[in-house]
Amino acid sequence: MNYNDLSQETQSFLNKAMDIYSTIKDKSLHKTVEDLYVEKDYEFTKLDKKILALFIAGFLIEGNLKEIFSQYDDIKLDNLFDFIDIKESDITSIEDKNYEEFFAKNLKLDLIRIIRERNFDKEINFITPEVVVSTLQYVKLSGSDILDYFARKYNIPRSAFGFSRHPIFHTLENYTLQDGSVSMKEFSKDGKFSSSKKGNSNPLQVQKKQKITKFDDSVWPFLDEIQKKFIGQEEAVDGLFYNIVNNQLLAEREDTLDGQRSIIFMDGPSGTGKTAITREITEKLGIPFISSSITNYSSTGYVGGDLTDVLKELYRKADGDLEQAQRGIIVFDEFDKIAYSRSGGLEMKKAVQQQLLDFLGGGKYNIYVGNNIFDMTEIEFDTSKLTFVCLGALTDLRSKKTERKQTIGFGQTSQSKEQQDYSITPQDLMNIGLEKELVGRFNTYLHTNDYSRDSLQKILRESTISPLVGFQKWIESRGKKLVVDDDVYGLIAEQAYELNTGARSLQTVMNNIRTTFIKEVLRGTSDTIHLDSENVIRANGQTMNRKGRG
Repeated sequence: MNYNDLSQETQSFLNKAMDIYSTIKDKSLHKTVEDLYVEKDYEFTKLDKKILALFIAGFLIEGNLKEIFSQYDDIKLDNLFDFIDIKESDITSIEDKNYEEFFAKNLKLDLIRIIRERNFDKEINFITPEVVVSTLQYVKLSGSDILDYFARKYNIPRSAFGFSRHPIFHTLENYTLQDGSVSMKEFSKDGKFSSSKKGNSNPLQVQKKQKITKFDDSVWPFLDEIQKKFIGQEEAVDGLFYNIVNNQLLAEREDTLDGQRSIIFMDGPSGTGKTAITREITEKLGIPFISSSITNYSSTGYVGGDLTDVLKELYRKADGDLEQAQRGIIVFDEFDKIAYSRSGGLEMKKAVQQQLLDFLGGGKYNIYVGNNIFDMTEIEFDTSKLTFVCLGALTDLRSKKTERKQTIGFGQTSQSKEQQDYSITPQDLMNIGLEKELVGRFNTYLHTNDYSRDSLQKILRESTISPLVGFQKWIESRGKKLVVDDDVYGLIAEQAYELNTGARSLQTVMNNIRTTFIKEVLRGTSDTIHLDSENVIRANGQTMNRKGRG
């Protein structure tokens, strides 16, 4: 979870939460609270303060959260500010408004832990403000009772299970964001589920997890949609899409020959969307999906997770449907990090590679699944129909290949700073320290391209997820209009290219630009926001930590 990968809406929400937290984080807060019907003097922990900041931010940010919170008049904003001993006017922005750095240092790890407590058996496609707040009902598992203390102090109605059963959490608990729209299960104010829907004016619709799509001609339009999203990676999208669809068709047959199923190795520079492309395809096709770094796992007898853990997670993603789970997709990232040197390699890496042989090839594993340790069921999980996509940046290997091509190509270096054509072969993977038998499992090789200046500019102009489109929507949400000079596109692309962090560098540049316009958008009187080259240069000239291309 990186700050720059979050949507504008989520960043605004977290910015407000960070402003609140920074205001109270060094403040000693004591309250008399009721704990198991005994009153005690309680000192707020840092985690308590972060949870309260996230909760309070929901009341202050325009959007769905504020509208929903307003429906529950038993939770009063004044009481929340009283609970943390400040007034709303006391909230100040964090120093230098460096939200990205503050998020990484102060909030990121706690937020990840809280979200995981809630979503151990659910799939969250995007982190939205609604998703964050809905997870706060589980903060007790993360080590804080602060919301329950607040509810008791101000006599907010709650069940025997505490504030976590307040209907506001039921309303929020299935919020997610898909295809750019917020969706949720609908609950009435008393917390009871209602299948009825409001009129078209209500953007909140019931969302159900997709089952596997019927793989006929109806799936092909998805490919065009995804390619419009990942401009510059059309070849990788095309190859991955067709291989995944073909694997699903093979999984429906009982007479599939050994070797027909694609086992995919995909390389490419960091920031070129390897995982994101795979996730987007699986979401469009409705296939259970799990992504994890292969470095999280170890073989039996070593410290680390067991490979079968990923099968349990996939089973949960498929809502306990074994047939669906066995046709799912597993992405192993950082695959090149289990390579080892034969002259001085790590035995643990070798052991993981050995275990992966059967895992990728199609073995049967007994796993225990259930809601808790007292209610576990043993099932047999067959991996022979899974689609495996193994990812690696292969940074050193790619650099050597492109350098070698430049030096032997009759001195031609015209592509030295732009996209380089190269191929990764099985022998390359063996040379870096992957076992021959394991490399033999891969029968399909794909790669994503580094972004050239032209491809970055094309993303900015044409991609359905262009950060400039997000910038425009943010401005329009404030009733204003954005006017962009034509030379701005090339200038932003150039600055993003110099950052050398892939497509996400466009978001970094746009975030810097947005910062310079926040005051004008929120409080300015002009109906038009003009983005010209001078604005772009001023916004990014002093703030970008440029990285050279070696």
